Amino acid sequence: MQRYQLDKISSKNWLTATETEQIIALIAASFNGVDSRQYFNRYFANPDHYQRRVRLFYQGNTLQGYCLLTFRKDTNNSIVMGASAAFTPGYRGNNSTFGFSFAAAIRTWLRHPNHKVYYLDTMLSPAMYRAMGKKVAFIYPNPGMSQADIAMYHALVPNAEASTWQNLHCLKTVGRATNYTGDDIARLKASNKAEIAFYCQLNPNFAQGTALMVLIPVNLKQLLCTGVKWLKGLVKQ
Repeated sequence: MQRYQLDKISSKNWLTATETEQIIALIAASFNGVDSRQYFNRYFANPDHYQRRVRLFYQGNTLQGYCLLTFRKDTNNSIVMGASAAFTPGYRGNNSTFGFSFAAAIRTWLRHPNHKVYYLDTMLSPAMYRAMGKKVAFIYPNPGMSQADIAMYHALVPNAEASTWQNLHCLKTVGRATNYTGDDIARLKASNKAEIAFYCQLNPNFAQGTALMVLIPVNLKQLLCTGVKWLKGLVKQ
């Protein structure tokens, strides 16, 4: 069956009733300990978000995954992008979210030159942290954070819970967890991939409903350095 994508924007062509029910069913299948309809309302229908964008991934008529981006205006003249994603087990690992998220971040930054733009995500998946960390130049937390970096991060992620790593306040109890199998969890915790190992060091209880608060600044330095990183990756291939 053919794979294809649909992009939806809250201000234009937002979700149909059928798409809404498909997403709610996927949320229920993807996360443990979550009321899927309540979760949908919190992320897909929250009035605090001035805009929502979602990419739906289909195989035939079956929804295989989604990547939702939310946008809200915060204090200090800033825009905070949030994210939510869920995929069926067979569709995970395709790195389906980065291009969509990064393009939206650039678009937001260009359209709001007088705002500071940040991408802030509560990541429940070590694999998602690795997917983003391998692509962008500056992601927080990271193992090389200076004291200035930590101060900046703490200021932008208030009320986070402490990790045992440098007492960094970077965790959030969300009460849900990605629907990993026991083998999945064991494999992730035993991984020697740098980003996954660091995530597990920061957040060893990711399978019990604790998320890592991941912050990615969106600015000229980030865009230029990420572009250079991307080009270097192409040369190595």
